[in-house]
Amino acid sequence: MAQTRGVDRAELRTWVEDALTRHDRDVRERSESNENVTVPEIVDAVWGRLPLEIRRRTSRGQVQASLTMITLRRGIAAHRHDSDRGAADPPAVTGTPRS
Repeated sequence: MAQTRGVDRAELRTWVEDALTRHDRDVRERSESNENVTVPEIVDAVWGRLPLEIRRRTSRGQVQASLTMITLRRGIAAHRHDSDRGAADPPAVTGTPRS
């Protein structure tokens, strides 16, 4: 069953990145810890920051998939950056969501 008014993946990813950035900023401003955050908590936080029109045209599953792709791309970029600096060990993972 195809959505007739679905959100383009690139557009959704842009919205999700923006919502995630705003969430991270809000956490820092409130001096909250982002360690031991669950995947559903992150998805809820991002979902709540998306415009209503976007939420009507997508699903939480699609938002979670976009978050997964963003996380993978950031991880690859960080790894490349560390490789360029000649780091011998991979960076420590902190604040990783648990399922």
